[in-house]
Amino acid sequence: MRQLSLPVDRQPVLPFTSINPITSKPHACGSLTEVIVSDDSAIQPMQLLPMLAHCNASDRWLMWLSPNRTLNKRSLADMNLDKAPVIHIDLQADTQQLLCQRILNSGNSHLIIEWQGNISQRERRRLHSLARQSGSHVVLVQVRPNL
Repeated sequence: MRQLSLPVDRQPVLPFTSINPITSKPHACGSLTEVIVSDDSAIQPMQLLPMLAHCNASDRWLMWLSPNRTLNKRSLADMNLDKAPVIHIDLQADTQQLLCQRILNSGNSHLIIEWQGNISQRERRRLHSLARQSGSHVVLVQVRPNL
């Protein structure tokens, strides 16, 4: 498990790359799933990692993009993900779209994204398109204050 923190004043640089860019995957079939939770919800976005792991027949990275949250080895072990390739990246609202595009373009991971602020239809369509092209499964989580 690695936890990366990306400062807001720089564009993200991802140390992992795919040897097969998405343009070479003509039969890729990814998906975009949306989940809305409230601040005090019993279901927290991290609990979606095991669900995403079941989609991981192709041994991709499992990436969790969220602001101000931590992921520890004990939590991963409790979810039977202690040997899974899980990475947490601290997400910033002003770079989230670019970061998601870069990760999906690499074509080597599935994502849980805790989207900051409102997502536009254009941004949603772009994420869906990139997920399908790259064969990535994306769970887009929107946390709303006490619904």
